[in-house]
Amino acid sequence: MSYIQRLKRTGIVCLFPVVSYGILGPLEIYCGNEKDFSFGLTDFIWLFLGISVAVWLFSSLIFALFKDKINEKICAVILGIGVASYIQNMFMNIKLSEIDGSGMDWESLKSFSYLNIVIWGIIILLTIILSIALKKKWSACAMGIASFLSVIQLVAVVFLLISSVTRTEDTSNLRMSGEGQFEVAADHNIIVLVLDTLGNTQLENALKVYPDMLDGLSDFTFYNNADCRYYCTFPSMTHMLTGNDFDFDSNSIQWLNDSWQSDKANKFYDILGNNQYTCSLYSSSSVIYTYGDIDNLYKKFNNVKPADVIIDKRKMLESMGKMSIYKYFPYIMKPYFEILTHQFNDIVTLKEGESIIGDNAKFYEALNEKKLTVNSKLQNAFIIQHLFGTHQPYTNDENANFVEEATIEETIRGLIVICEEYLSQLKELGVYDDATVIITADHGSWYGNDPQPILFVKKAGETQEQMKVNSAPVSLGDFQATILSLIGEDYSEYGTSIFDWKEGDERARTVYMRGNDENYPAVTNSSFNVYYEYSYVKDKDELLEKMKAGPDNVLMATPW
Repeated sequence: MSYIQRLKRTGIVCLFPVVSYGILGPLEIYCGNEKDFSFGLTDFIWLFLGISVAVWLFSSLIFALFKDKINEKICAVILGIGVASYIQNMFMNIKLSEIDGSGMDWESLKSFSYLNIVIWGIIILLTIILSIALKKKWSACAMGIASFLSVIQLVAVVFLLISSVTRTEDTSNLRMSGEGQFEVAADHNIIVLVLDTLGNTQLENALKVYPDMLDGLSDFTFYNNADCRYYCTFPSMTHMLTGNDFDFDSNSIQWLNDSWQSDKANKFYDILGNNQYTCSLYSSSSVIYTYGDIDNLYKKFNNVKPADVIIDKRKMLESMGKMSIYKYFPYIMKPYFEILTHQFNDIVTLKEGESIIGDNAKFYEALNEKKLTVNSKLQNAFIIQHLFGTHQPYTNDENANFVEEATIEETIRGLIVICEEYLSQLKELGVYDDATVIITADHGSWYGNDPQPILFVKKAGETQEQMKVNSAPVSLGDFQATILSLIGEDYSEYGTSIFDWKEGDERARTVYMRGNDENYPAVTNSSFNVYYEYSYVKDKDELLEKMKAGPDNVLMATPW
C-alpha cells in the first residue's frame, strides 16, 4: 500500500474521533448549557474548528508514515477509541454531574467505572482482531465505519449550529460590574450576604467543631426555622429579589424575564430609589441562568451597565476541551477532566472597572487588601453580595484562606470569618450601628438533607450582648416585605415580613426541591426534570419527615 493510500485510510479513521472530541463535543456542551456561559458561540467554535483541523491533518500525516501492518494496527486502535467514545457518550454516561454544580461522588461509581473500562477494552480489542481477521477487507471496513459515524456527527454539528444561530441572542453590552463591590453608603446601608447552599444542619455540624464560631454575631437574631421555598439558585434568587412565585407552566427564561419586569418588582426597586437607596447586586453566578436577560437588572442595580469584556481564550479552550474529553472518556478517567461551573468565572473579565469576586477565599483576600470604603456620593445603599458558600469543592480553610481541599466544617467557619471581617470593617468606618445586615443563603443543601437556609438579621441600631435565636416560621419569600418594613414603607402588597411571625406560630409553607427523576421525561436544555413539592406547618423536623416519606406532589420542570 502506498503512502497516499495509507494517508487516505488514516485520514478517514482519524477524522471520526477528531469530530467527536474537537467539534461536536464542545458544541453540544455549549448549546446544551448556553445560559451558563458568559461568552458567545463564535468566541470559541472557530478556534476549536481550526485546532481540530490541525490535529486531524498532523495525526493523519504522521500515522500514515508507518508501514502497512503497523498502520493497520494504529488505525484499528484509533477506530476502537472512536467507537468506544461514541458509545460512551450515547449510552454509558449514566451521570455526568450533580444537579447543584457540585463535584461527582466518584467513589460511589467505582464498580461501574471498572465495568466501563472493561467494555472499552473489549471494543478496542475487537477492532484489532477484526483488522487481523478481515485482512485486505479491513481497510474498506474501517473507512466505512469511520465515515458513517463521522457523517452522523457532522449532521448533528450542522443542526446544532443552525439551531444556535436562529435563537435570539442578546447583543447588549450590559454587564454586571464588580466596580464598587467594597463600597458602602455614608448613612444607611442594608447589606445582604448570601452564602450559597449553607443550611441550618450544616451550620449545626460546624458548631460542634467550632462551638464559639458565632460569637462575633452577638448583635444578630438567628432565625432557625426559615425556608427557601425553591432549591437551587435558580429560581430561588429571582423569587427572593422579585417576590414572584415560580410558574411551572412557563418557559424558564420567560418566567425570569416576566418576574423582573413585573409591576411588583419594578415598584419594589422604585420604592428603594425614592428612599435614596442605591441598589447593587454582586453575583458571580451566571446572569442568564439566575436572573434572565441582563436587561432585567438594568436600572434596578447600579452596577449593571454597559461594558466591554476580555475573554481569556486559553482558559476558555482549556475548560471547554476538558469538558469534551469528560463527555467521551471512560469513568475511570473522568475525575481528571472534571470541570465545575465556578471554574468558568475567570474566563470573562471586564475591560473597564472590575469583575465580580464571588469565590470565598478571593473575596476575603480582596476584602483585606482593598478594605471597605465609604462612597460619599451614596446616601443609602442596598447591597447584595452573593458568595460561593458551601458549594463543592471546598477550597477555603477555617481562616477563610485558599486551600486545595477543606472540610465542609472548615469552609463554614471560614465563611463566618469573612462575615466577621466585613462587620469589623463596617465598625471601623463608623457605619455599622446604622446598618442592617442580613446573612443568609439562597437555599439549603438537598444532598445533605438540609433544606432550610441560614438566616441571621441585625437591624439598624440593634445591639445586644448575646445572639438571639428565633424559631418563628419565616421564609425567603418574606424578603421584599422585610426590606420595606426596615425602611418604614408599607409592604402590604408584598406579603408578610419576617418580623410579623412569632415563635410558636404555625404557618403553611411549601418547599420545592428540584431533581432528576428517571420516572419522568427529560426536559429540554435542563439538567433536571422535576420539582418535588413538600408542604409543612411547623419546623425543619417536620419538613425532613415529609422528605423521608416522599413528596406531596411532583411537578415537571420547565424547559429553557
